[in-house]
Amino acid sequence: MSMKKGEKRGQPQRTCIVCGSKRAKAEHLRLALDEESKVCLDYRQRLRGRGSYVCPRPECLTRVKLAYLEKAFRRSLPQGAWNPALTMAEALQRCSVQFQEQ
Repeated sequence: MSMKKGEKRGQPQRTCIVCGSKRAKAEHLRLALDEESKVCLDYRQRLRGRGSYVCPRPECLTRVKLAYLEKAFRRSLPQGAWNPALTMAEALQRCSVQFQEQ
């Protein structure tokens, strides 16, 4: 189906690496690799390179595994690359700030 002049496109869709649900890009948390190949939360969704997306739901945040990240980033990661406690704390803080703004 072709777009007609003046029609708006939908938002980009992303898939959660844990549950597989598809949502608008803005509704997911983006995980990316920093310069030291450690997984970090990409608040602005602007860091370079391949990213992976996770639902902001606690069920998904607590189930992220290194294997899911390696598949999403298409590379093997060192053992200390994923620190779930730190990343989830960042994610929960971001979600609470985001919900307070709405």
